[in-house]
Amino acid sequence: MPNPTDHGRDYLVAPRFLAGPTYTGDLALVPLLDAGWTLSHDELGNTYVTAPDFTVRVGYLPEGNRGDLWMITAHDDVFAPATWQVLVDLAAPPEIVAELTTALAAAHSASPASVVHGPTGGFGLTDRLLDEADWRQEGKPAMAVFHSPDGLITLHRRLGHLRHDDEMTGDLERWTFVVGPPGHQWYAAATSDFPGRFLDTLTTSITNPAPVQRYLRRSELAKLPAQATATPVAPTPLEVARVRAATSRSLSVPHTAPAPRAGGSVLAYTTATRPVTLPKPAPSGRAR
Repeated sequence: MPNPTDHGRDYLVAPRFLAGPTYTGDLALVPLLDAGWTLSHDELGNTYVTAPDFTVRVGYLPEGNRGDLWMITAHDDVFAPATWQVLVDLAAPPEIVAELTTALAAAHSASPASVVHGPTGGFGLTDRLLDEADWRQEGKPAMAVFHSPDGLITLHRRLGHLRHDDEMTGDLERWTFVVGPPGHQWYAAATSDFPGRFLDTLTTSITNPAPVQRYLRRSELAKLPAQATATPVAPTPLEVARVRAATSRSLSVPHTAPAPRAGGSVLAYTTATRPVTLPKPAPSGRAR
């Protein structure tokens, strides 16, 4: 039963990689839909967005059986197996995925082939993390591990040859980010053939400390990692006007319940956050 005293309001949570999910994938899907990609869903409630030429597929899988919320794959054609794959788990902020899908949509509009078979590598990326961002490297057997200065992000690069089929199982990806302190971690993983420019985009998006807005109840606020800060968002003038108007109307109509008070105690639990609305998808079978 909901707790009537567990009020909520909008906060700016920083760094954003500790802000958690929003329980909707719309933010990361809209850039693809705006670029003309096709929306569909399965009978379980999972959502799929496919490029016009069927070479790139993005799945938002709240009812998936693997534990990955996001699955992005690229293919030579509609019937070809995946060339590369990206997986992002349940606790990732959608703003991070949105920056990747925005980059994919733009690149696909310019050159679909560059998305499927772009130059790979990533060694320049790790060099930049070490030289420019003060990350530190740790050597392990068959694995190079890179730690952010605050210790909240770790990048694992698996060494040596990896069989393509093994990577596609989701257990042996070339690149794996582990984000957050113990107890609040999420991951993102990419296979060897993931184009280097999109790996750069994903890395930049993950490491961006900018705050994001979240509507949080008191119980949810208490569950944020200790390393996160949550700053209350001040109500806009329009919200103030709406609350005052509602209060004025309620005082002019007789009723038995006490009227809400104008002022901070009312505005403290007012939010301007609104979910993005996706167009209604056409039913389809599960995407592969």
